Amino acid sequence: MKRLLSIIVAGSLSLMAAQAQGSFVEMGGALVSPANMKYTDALKFSQQENTYMSARVAAMGGAFTSLGADLSSMSINPAGLGMYRSSAFAMSADIGTTSTANNFTPNGKKQTSFSFNQIGTALNIYQGSGSLVSFTFGFAYNKLADLNYDKSFGWTGDGVSIGDFFALQMEGFPSSVLSYNSYPFNNENIYVDEWGGVLAYQTALIDPVLDADGKETGQYKVTGVHPDAGVNASLRTRSRGSVGEYSFSSGLNIANILYLGATLGIQDISQTIRYYYTESYNQPISDPALLKAMTYAPIESSYGSGVNLKIGAILRPISSLRLGIAYHTRTATTLTRDYAAEMQTWFEPNNSGDPTDYASESLANNYTYNYSSPSKLLLGASYALANRALISVDYDIVWNRSMFLQANDHWAEDNFTQSVEADLGTSHNVRVGLEVVPTNGVYLRGGYAYYGSPFNSAAEKYDDNGGYFYEDYKRSTTNYSLGCGLRFASGSALDFAWTSSTARYTNSVLYHYLRSTNNVVDA
Repeated sequence: MKRLLSIIVAGSLSLMAAQAQGSFVEMGGALVSPANMKYTDALKFSQQENTYMSARVAAMGGAFTSLGADLSSMSINPAGLGMYRSSAFAMSADIGTTSTANNFTPNGKKQTSFSFNQIGTALNIYQGSGSLVSFTFGFAYNKLADLNYDKSFGWTGDGVSIGDFFALQMEGFPSSVLSYNSYPFNNENIYVDEWGGVLAYQTALIDPVLDADGKETGQYKVTGVHPDAGVNASLRTRSRGSVGEYSFSSGLNIANILYLGATLGIQDISQTIRYYYTESYNQPISDPALLKAMTYAPIESSYGSGVNLKIGAILRPISSLRLGIAYHTRTATTLTRDYAAEMQTWFEPNNSGDPTDYASESLANNYTYNYSSPSKLLLGASYALANRALISVDYDIVWNRSMFLQANDHWAEDNFTQSVEADLGTSHNVRVGLEVVPTNGVYLRGGYAYYGSPFNSAAEKYDDNGGYFYEDYKRSTTNYSLGCGLRFASGSALDFAWTSSTARYTNSVLYHYLRSTNNVVDA
């Protein structure tokens, strides 16, 4: 299992600081199928937490369904906007340190980043003395998910080259359709996720197998790696992006007992993932026909927008108790994906001592699809003790199987639907927050959050028993947080939060090809 440990130090001015067997049964992997649209891609952009909001919300574990008077309420429970009794402006930023650990890099790889998580305003535009106590309109940007990470893998001695995968992938294609001037990247019989095999042929990583008469057999093989050679492989992955939401909200305060609110959310999604895969070879002999090294570098960019509606209510039957409920509709999303790849190979020096190298790059592939993210129900309760302590508890239900895809390709729609039904279930999230006021104007906070698995029991059992997904997808996240806040006589505030987040990911493979029980290449 892969685990991602993230330490986020935040201040607020408020500054605060795919499918279980893959899209194709025979072929896939994180390195060779990023061009494919998988249901887990839609799921990835939907796995959102309350960590990347205001410092107060982050410090209290995100348990804010029954609380309010915070700009983050617009993205959690917009009824909390009704608790503002005056206008406000806030901005939040964070400094995060992320460490990614796996079997190949057990000590983890750390990176530090800075970003703005929130900026917005709440405008208290009506104050009354009747049943309608106040009306507040709000606009804010809230970051919902952080997609910035770096990962690295490295291994030796397994004797398997990615070229073996590409050789199997190109079975049945005559070499004439794979050459440069045949425009193989425009060939409708060659799928985008097979472009790596085309590049492998164009850079002499694989060659066609010939029969006794010198004719092609329709098969390919890696001729540049000696059978006794050692293969040293490594992969660096760099992801940059985020999911953010622009909220247009309104909140009502009715008799200081009932608060109602609604938010129109417009999400902004962007992520670019660069893969840099290398192989070097310990060849037992020196021969100009043998490889020294190769590189394979796919790049995938996804960007788009979505729209949703959030409605909520908070009931305060007595002054110390608040009960909250909110419903988030499915987010109707349009996403565009760009994909391209390049490959380079280096061979041993020839008889003249000159090195030989080949390089090729694909065309850029671009397509757009529409999907919906899951709907969600949020429940919360909070209790205040003599204005000196506050405890808040949230519980969410996320219906992951409510996702669906709209595409011109009915096969893609059916595959998406069947995969969702086969692998996904209902997520259950729990958040707890505590705030203590030791003296006037000083607030000490702590929180805990658990975001449950989106997969059903069958998919989880498959993963637990050593099965692999074709990419690593987040199964669950556990957060612990601390923070403090200062309130000044002028009405301004300064808040800080610290969050430690550990995420559990599925097992995954870089590439896997299964044609028959006796024809398997994977890593």
